[in-house]
Amino acid sequence: MTYIAFLVATSLYFAVGTGGPLHADRWFRSLQGRVDALEPDFWLGFVLLVVVPCAAFALVYALLEEIFGSAAVLILGTAALFFSFGRLDWPALVNRFKARASAGDLEGALLTLEAAGSGPLAAEDVESASHEGMRVLLYEGFQRWFPPVLYFLLMGPFAAVAYRLVMIGSDDRKVALKSLRHFFDWLPSRVLLLTFGVVGNFEAVRPLLVDKSFDADIATDELLLEGLELAMPSGSDPADRVEEMREGLQRALIVWIVIASILVIVS
Repeated sequence: MTYIAFLVATSLYFAVGTGGPLHADRWFRSLQGRVDALEPDFWLGFVLLVVVPCAAFALVYALLEEIFGSAAVLILGTAALFFSFGRLDWPALVNRFKARASAGDLEGALLTLEAAGSGPLAAEDVESASHEGMRVLLYEGFQRWFPPVLYFLLMGPFAAVAYRLVMIGSDDRKVALKSLRHFFDWLPSRVLLLTFGVVGNFEAVRPLLVDKSFDADIATDELLLEGLELAMPSGSDPADRVEEMREGLQRALIVWIVIASILVIVS
């Protein structure tokens, strides 16, 4: 049932896109405001914003599983994974960035990313502007699908839900959930880095995997970008680089789906 929930949620996400009741995070923002008013320390804030909602979901999950059996697992598992997927309309954002970059308006391309919530982006020349755009878009493409799926398949729906709650709450100034992003991104980013080697030039990626996989100081977005550019080198044109990045993530997604399917068949 976990595998079927994975397929259904993924199919719905890529067919329908973001939005709907499961991506309406007003309840979390309301909870966030109440927790912030308490001015908690980090760990109490983490418990209230991440652990408690996951525990509540686990209780509902267990009760419905007792009543409805595997049907509840399928329905709630699918809903949990869909909830865990990213909120940003990544394909549209990539298209907007690519259109601006193709027109030579790299400043406008970066502004589209800032408007989508990337935060301030500074670039002194074409190369740095292209690098900043690629870094932001690649990380957004990574976090929207790959970590929730990996945690869902390895540890169940609660881990996937916890990942998304950390991501949603990472902009909180009083409870610094953003500091947990690197921890939650570590395993999925290294698996994706390995996947880049599988779909591209593995020999070029292998030294990066050996030398930097356990480097606690390297940022996830920088590591992924370096790995992608080693595995699938592209030209200097920003629009071409973005398109190569999109194709690389699409190939990696297909690899993950195929591997998950094979594991289900042989198990």
